Amino acid sequence: MGKQVEASGERPPAKKKNTQLRGLTPFKEKQKEIVPGPSEEALRESEEKYRTVVNSANDGIAILQDQVIQFANPRLAEMGGYTPEEITGRPFAEFLSPPELQRVHEVYSSRMAGDIVPGKYELHLHKKNGDFLFVEVNSSLIPYRNRPAVLIIIRDSTERRRTEKLKDSIFRISGAAISLDNLEDLFRSIHHVISDLMPADNFYIALYDQSLDLLSFPYFVDTYDPTPNSKKPGRGLTEYVLRTGKPLLASPEVFAELESRGEVESVGAPSIDWLGVPLNIDGRTIGVLVVQTYAEGVRYGEEEKNILQFVSNQVAMTVHRKRAEAQIKSQLLEKDVLLKEVHHRVKNNMQVISSLLNLQSRHVKDPHVLEMFKESQRRIRSMALIHERLYQSSDLSRIEFSQYLRNLATHLFHSYQADTSRIRLKIDAQEVLLNINTAIPCGLIVNELVSNALKHGFPEGRSGELDIDLRHVEGDGYVLQVKDDGVGYPEGLDFRKTETLGMQIVSTLVEQIDGRLEISRKKGTAFRLEFNELPRKKSS
Repeated sequence: MGKQVEASGERPPAKKKNTQLRGLTPFKEKQKEIVPGPSEEALRESEEKYRTVVNSANDGIAILQDQVIQFANPRLAEMGGYTPEEITGRPFAEFLSPPELQRVHEVYSSRMAGDIVPGKYELHLHKKNGDFLFVEVNSSLIPYRNRPAVLIIIRDSTERRRTEKLKDSIFRISGAAISLDNLEDLFRSIHHVISDLMPADNFYIALYDQSLDLLSFPYFVDTYDPTPNSKKPGRGLTEYVLRTGKPLLASPEVFAELESRGEVESVGAPSIDWLGVPLNIDGRTIGVLVVQTYAEGVRYGEEEKNILQFVSNQVAMTVHRKRAEAQIKSQLLEKDVLLKEVHHRVKNNMQVISSLLNLQSRHVKDPHVLEMFKESQRRIRSMALIHERLYQSSDLSRIEFSQYLRNLATHLFHSYQADTSRIRLKIDAQEVLLNINTAIPCGLIVNELVSNALKHGFPEGRSGELDIDLRHVEGDGYVLQVKDDGVGYPEGLDFRKTETLGMQIVSTLVEQIDGRLEISRKKGTAFRLEFNELPRKKSS
């Protein structure tokens, strides 16, 4: 049982150790007039209820006084692998890593001085076994035994951080799939992503060609074995996963059992743990994703298997898409067939990202955060509409961009439910034909700038005008301007260095088309983009 918080104050404070951090500001309470309080029995009942709530809480709870832990509930002790008695009476600093000691000292000192400080922050706490625990800390100032103290509520954020890391891995793989044309480079990037999630020094991807009944190893990194040649499927562990379509975590004991049943046979250097997951697409297993370890100190379990399964879904789609691209580029010359595949690819990308956001939003309870997810999903649907409109041109290589701007702006006004009687839209665009390589990034840039103006430029019922201008200049150059007379872009804020996703997208796309983007803050905000039409990419 944890040590109890005494409301009466009769119990003497725990003996302090000489570990107090320097620089604390003394905290003095004014004398208060003594007034009749509740009966002793009522106090006992109240204390019992409070003790029950604290001791059964899912979060860790502690009281710090003079930076020493005066009370800790069972959950806090359990998080670190201690008992409440093992941590009560010890300085809180003993459970912190050195880089965080100064930050906690500053927060504690400011709070004890009565200053306003952030109520929530993250820390790494030392566990009894030497590991670190990622936690989220909420703290507040309370009286305790007639002296000021700090109440801290600690929540284990390990699972949340793991989910964020998995989500980031999906975006990294998606980004690599878009930016890398070479399969070997893509597989190397996937290897790096998985290595950030789990031990993966020995890693390979095996792909199966059903039409040729051939198993190949386009990416193979191993401490002992060389890259195998393409072959007919045999009785190895890779083929076992390929046959069953199910993940396999093969320890030496599991391998021995499978071998005794004639399910598998030994191939290559024997590993301690072999973990393989199928790459499934449309109900078919197109390959296997494998990690293995030769060291006793590195073992795999259910957590690693779940991680690899989660990532494998995106890898399978990426591999399938890349193989389809290679096949189309080598066999199909007709533009309409190629265009349908590109459209299918883009639509799949949008669906993957939207589904990922929808999956993550199921765990969100904060209405404000949930609205952020919904806003992102609306942006993705808007981007998907851009691609659909881009590919509706009768000329498969070029589109009339001025008409596209009108359609896009109208769609965005409708999507954000903008009041057209309050915010006027004015489009002055010359008839301009742009090829797909230039039209796609320009369309996305306009999408982000117009969205930004509608969301932030006209708050609290403010009226104004949003102008979109497009001009052909000397040679094959163009000038595109998105301007509004709203509240204006914040002074001193460099849009190239902002952390908002929208402006990061804009900066990336401007670089992609070798353009130049300038901003003016006079009477609102005006973004002026100068660019040239990119040359068409030729099929190889």
